[in-house]
Amino acid sequence: MKPWHRIIPFLKHALTKHGGIDLRSLQFRMTTGVTCVSVLGIVGVSGWMVWRSQDVVIGDQKRQIMALAEQIPEDIEAYAETLPTEAALEKMVMVRSLPDVSIVVSDDQGDILSHSQSPWHEPQFLVELVNIPGLSMQPSVFQTEGRHYIGCEGPLTINEEDLGTLHVALDITESTRMFRQLMLSLGGATVLAIALITAAIAYYVRRSVQPLRHISRITADLTVEDLDHVQFHLENAPSEVSELAQTCEITLQRLADTMTQQRQFVHDISHELRTPLTVVYGYLQSILRRSQSLNELQKEALEAATSEAERTIRLLQDLLDLARADSGNLQFSLIPIHLNSELEHCLKILKLNHTHPVHLHAAAENIYAMADADRLKQVMFNLIENAIRYSDEDQPVVVKLAETKNSAIIQVCDRGIGISEEHQSQIFNRCYRVDAARSRATGGCGLGLSLVKTLVEGMKGTIHLDSQLNQGSTFTITLPSPQPNDHDTNHRSRRRRREARSLH
Repeated sequence: MKPWHRIIPFLKHALTKHGGIDLRSLQFRMTTGVTCVSVLGIVGVSGWMVWRSQDVVIGDQKRQIMALAEQIPEDIEAYAETLPTEAALEKMVMVRSLPDVSIVVSDDQGDILSHSQSPWHEPQFLVELVNIPGLSMQPSVFQTEGRHYIGCEGPLTINEEDLGTLHVALDITESTRMFRQLMLSLGGATVLAIALITAAIAYYVRRSVQPLRHISRITADLTVEDLDHVQFHLENAPSEVSELAQTCEITLQRLADTMTQQRQFVHDISHELRTPLTVVYGYLQSILRRSQSLNELQKEALEAATSEAERTIRLLQDLLDLARADSGNLQFSLIPIHLNSELEHCLKILKLNHTHPVHLHAAAENIYAMADADRLKQVMFNLIENAIRYSDEDQPVVVKLAETKNSAIIQVCDRGIGISEEHQSQIFNRCYRVDAARSRATGGCGLGLSLVKTLVEGMKGTIHLDSQLNQGSTFTITLPSPQPNDHDTNHRSRRRRREARSLH
């Protein structure tokens, strides 16, 4: 492959990003700007060289014609001293005739009195030379019959005798052809130089912005856990980029410290508030159990206070679990779980507190998954209560259970109001609510789904949402299936627990 055949692929690789040119990128702007300046410089220098070369070549030939036109009268005067005027004129034409020079003397009527004798000078050309308009004593370039000439004309006066008009022309066709070939070669060399310079500039700019791309890649993949130990490790980076990287490291460290303090604060405040609220909730329930001496207004107020206390306790528990998950202190005991039994148990508990119909549809009788039983119940309670909250009373919530080769699948389906597509990507974010105005009425605080996602991922699973407005929502949980050795481990752990209980 020839060298210039590699230029276009290299330029495409150097200037493209993800298969297309990013017109707003710093790399493209710098490459384009520097290349344009370089191209303007090269084109300017090349244009000046063309103009100067043409001026030198044509100028020399014009001076040659001018000198010949000035020398002819002197030659005729010299020959006229020994010869008649007509004979002197003929002798001058014979002496000065050259293959590429045409000399013609015509009278006032345009008839040719004398002309150079050369096989290249046809009579038709001599007639055209006499009748070419615009010629003067100042040489000029003209073209006839596909050939280029430099010519001039003027009165021929010898010893104050007017002999007619002198016409002199120099054939520059070959010189013009060579000059054009030279210009084509210069143009090709200019284009190649521009391509090479553009490739070099693109490569240089790409190398120069590589540290910035490195910083972008690292920061794009950052997680909360990585903030406090980010190191960019830039080599041979410009000082400005190194300063930027150092500033980013300091900023990320400060952000990590702030988030750590925030997590600790949430953990501490949740823990401190949960205990007194639990006590208050217990007293309120105790008073409600002895409600025979209370009137309806007092009973309604206590029920509202109990409900708010219970909701606040759940909120604090969710905050505490999220804070533990962020700090890595949320423990999971992953063992093979019989999902059929666990889900049936969850539905029994929910039916004690909700009258909304909830049905379980299992594709098989014995479906197992590697999960934490307590965390799985927490996930199911959140999802089912969320489905009940946004469903009509006559529309049942359906829990589906199925399995594949390597995983177990749990789906919580409702026929409620659904979630628009613009909100689905953010529904698992903390404190995010689709309708903030309705959150208080429905009891939502925006932490339930975020906690669900955290717990499911902590059990090595995934959760996905499919929803359409006014058609309902489906939350799909995928948990890994246990392997044969997982069942053996589970049996051994259960046997140890039974032995321990028997010893006691």
